Amino acid sequence: METILVIDDKKNIREVLKDFLETEGYTVVACGSGEEALTLIDEDLPDIVLTDFKLPGIDGIKLTKKIHQLDSQMPIILFTAYGSISSAVEAIKAGGYDYLTKPLDYDLLKIILRRALDQKMIKQENLFLKEEVLKRYNLDKLVGRSPVMQKMFSLIKTVAVSNSTVLIEGKYGTGKELVARAIHRYSDRRDKPLVTVDCSALPEGLLESELFGYERGAFTGASNKKKGRIELADGGTLFLDEIGEMSLQLQAKLLRVIQEKQFIRLGGLQPLSIDFRLIVATNKDLKAEIVSGSFRADLFYRLNVIKIKAPGLLERKDDIPLLVNHFLSEFNRHEGKSIKGVSPRVMEILSVYDWPGNVRELENCIERMTVICPENIITEEYLPQEIKDAVDMHPVNIAGEDKLQSAVHAGVYNNGYFKIPAGFTDTGSFRDKLHRADSAGYIDSSGNLHLDKIEREAVLKALKRTNWNKSEAARLLNIDRKALYNRIRKYNL
Repeated sequence: METILVIDDKKNIREVLKDFLETEGYTVVACGSGEEALTLIDEDLPDIVLTDFKLPGIDGIKLTKKIHQLDSQMPIILFTAYGSISSAVEAIKAGGYDYLTKPLDYDLLKIILRRALDQKMIKQENLFLKEEVLKRYNLDKLVGRSPVMQKMFSLIKTVAVSNSTVLIEGKYGTGKELVARAIHRYSDRRDKPLVTVDCSALPEGLLESELFGYERGAFTGASNKKKGRIELADGGTLFLDEIGEMSLQLQAKLLRVIQEKQFIRLGGLQPLSIDFRLIVATNKDLKAEIVSGSFRADLFYRLNVIKIKAPGLLERKDDIPLLVNHFLSEFNRHEGKSIKGVSPRVMEILSVYDWPGNVRELENCIERMTVICPENIITEEYLPQEIKDAVDMHPVNIAGEDKLQSAVHAGVYNNGYFKIPAGFTDTGSFRDKLHRADSAGYIDSSGNLHLDKIEREAVLKALKRTNWNKSEAARLLNIDRKALYNRIRKYNL
């Protein structure tokens, strides 16, 4: 049985509402002020709030904002006299669900209450499903449901239980360190330390002392003995990130440690036995580095026992919506925000963009938008300009069966990234749609789909359909007014 909190400073109105709602099967709690309501909500959250707009002390707008600080999903219905409808609308903009005018229409109240409660339940179910999806497609802090990621997850779990050396390859921003952490997390060494060394961040002399440690007096400034990262990893896992940046001299010393399971601190004489699991990562092609003389072949073959490829975002674009929701959840928590998601248009742009910086670039993009967006939904105006520019200029080649299907999956051609003009969104085979697109002049001889032509026609069609009412046209196109004005200027409409 749902609980409704009724707030009105007039006792007779509270009692009438309470009697009516209880006959409808609700549990009702009533009070006469916003301050009292906040106390009641803090003690036990109701399912919905029904409040008068004019209250002593805290009015409807302030109360709505304060309640949503406690529970951003709480539906709030306001009732008001005709003279204060504009204020009620302001409260709706502040997060209220709906409003009614006095005298109350009880039949309409029943409909609005049921609709609000049903929508709240749907939102809660969606939130639960999102959490379940993230759990299902997470491995430690790695997120992905694409086949390439699921294959990598399976490999990580398989190799984690062994002590074999792992070589992780992947471009910048693909999450190589997260792969290493997942391997350690699922290994028998998880209760021991994972020690990480970024070989690209330290000069050779400092890197050597960090790895091997040193005895007192080993060099100027070595006033005390210090354990190195290799020693600190005893019993656990040593992760050497960007191993391709290590000098040849240090590579030789590392090779000896791997072979002998022993090392000597700088300035020391006594070999020390060590037991660690080695994981290394690189963004370089180590075989090419061997050919150029920058990497030792014997070390490479010691490291290349089990190879794991961390895929770039271009290889796993199906994961972008999942990653967007994951990062939004993370940054909402870090920044104290309650952003519910991104608009369909923003998701389409994020899905089309090439992401040269891979997952790290996407993460930074979501963080930026979370920080600067004051709304509940992130719209196109908050996207970094360089991403919007890159997507607007990016030609999509759809020649060949595989590329055709890729265009569909990317949302470019199937009522996705750009609104497709009439005749292209109806049912029918993809080849039929392609033929009509070709006939309409949207595809050139090289197989490039002219997105600008499609977008221009969609914008113009929306403007004509709404008799050039820009607010209505923007709504039809699912973009904001600012974005619409930008396209009007861009296409000289």
